[in-house]
Parts: sequence; C-alpha cells; structure tokens
Amino acid sequence: MAFNFEENQKDAINLLKKVAEELDTEDLNQAGRVFRAVLQAIRDRLPVNDAAHFAAQLPIIWKGIYYDQYNPAQVPVKIRDGQEWIDFIRSKNAFAANNDFITDGDIIRSFQSVFKALRHCVSAEELHKVKEAMHHDIQELLEV
Repeated sequence: MAFNFEENQKDAINLLKKVAEELDTEDLNQAGRVFRAVLQAIRDRLPVNDAAHFAAQLPIIWKGIYYDQYNPAQVPVKIRDGQEWIDFIRSKNAFAANNDFITDGDIIRSFQSVFKALRHCVSAEELHKVKEAMHHDIQELLEV
C-alpha cells in the first residue's frame, strides 16, 4: 500500500477546517493552536490505552501533533474540577493563550467546539469514553 501524503494532508486540513467552523473563525492558525491545546489536554487526561484508542481514529498528521511531547508515565493527569480543566487547557497553549483564550469562557467554548469537530473522525463510542474520563464538572459541558 502506497503512502499518500496528499490524502493525509487533505484529511488533516478538512478536520482543521471543521474545528475552525465550530470555533466560528477563518483563522486556521488560531484553530490549529486551539485544536492542539485541547487534543493534548484530552490526551493527558486519559489512561494510556484509552489515549491510544482515541488517537487511532485521528488523521495521521493530527496523531503526530497529539503525541508531541507525550509522557505516558505522567498520565492520567488528575483534574479535580472544571476550573483546573480550564487552566490545564490554557497551559497547553502557553505561547498564544493570551490571544486564543482571553477568558475562561473562550476555553470552554473551544473545548466544546473541538469536541464537536472530532465527531467527524472519532466514533461516538470513543468520544463517550473520553467524556466519561473527565470530571463530572467537565462532562456537563459536553454532548456526545
């Protein structure tokens, strides 16, 4: 089987455009930063096996971003409430958080938008597992 870079790029861009659409922005750079921050926050909240099953459904380019700087020995990160989750996502976008995440509400909307966009490539079953891995304060923010 040939490795088709163009097809993989197309899949990654289509998902990024879905994220941008859910975020209601035309700025693909901002959508990419937000998507990366939320993906990596989700990744670090999941046990290793769940994180791998989740990642298996992502387009290959997003898998690389998902696993960038991943340390399986330090997961799952304990999150005690919604505010810790908001702060954790903000920390994943350290260089641009002041632009992308001006308020806590921006982070909540970003998390919800990314979760909605993920429906285009991740099964409802996997998204439900992700939701179940979250603190109940966070679960209330999500639809599956």
